[in-house]
Amino acid sequence: RHAPALAPGGGRTRGSVSRRARIPALPLDDLDAWLAAQPDIARWNWRVTSLDGFAAAIAVGPDRVPMEDWLRVIFGPSLPETPMGLGAISAVIGHMNAVRQGLRLDGGRHWRPLYLREEDGTVIAQPWVAGFTFAVKRWPAAWRPIVKTGHHVTLMLPIIALEAEEEAERLTAGNPEARAHLAEAYHHVPEAVLAIRDYWHAHRSRSA
Repeated sequence: RHAPALAPGGGRTRGSVSRRARIPALPLDDLDAWLAAQPDIARWNWRVTSLDGFAAAIAVGPDRVPMEDWLRVIFGPSLPETPMGLGAISAVIGHMNAVRQGLRLDGGRHWRPLYLREEDGTVIAQPWVAGFTFAVKRWPAAWRPIVKTGHHVTLMLPIIALEAEEEAERLTAGNPEARAHLAEAYHHVPEAVLAIRDYWHAHRSRSA
């Protein structure tokens, strides 16, 4: 299984944003289906799980990213104007707000990533990780301090392991204990996300 390929989009349509409030947000299952049916969005494999990872990175990241910026990353040069499209925009914004709130309540201790699951219960974490790491790569200058110091390797270790799953599996071949730790990496993503958030809080305090 491979993480989805994600890429930035373009501009913004003010009219569709102003009409958004009159359109109910799509349920997440319907949002997933709508995203998959849009060729210009689906080709980058944006799904609800990758949006969840993307939202988490923005919520805990170094700088506030304006809504118009991250919306254009997902939807492309022009925001959709159909009722379903506006419902999709409302759903994405609502989910972003839900992720932010989940990471604030009780210090984020009860927040969990929205992973995919197969019918047998197997967790597929790579699409979520792709969304998170895409946000890091999309705004490299903002994330540079954590990368430059090397802290990202420690703080993001579970995320890095899941992003480079094939390489991690190759490196742990013949080491059952290491392979077992790798298989459980997705369990440690919540604490990694909170540690990243705490790093940026401390960084901003030092820089103030």
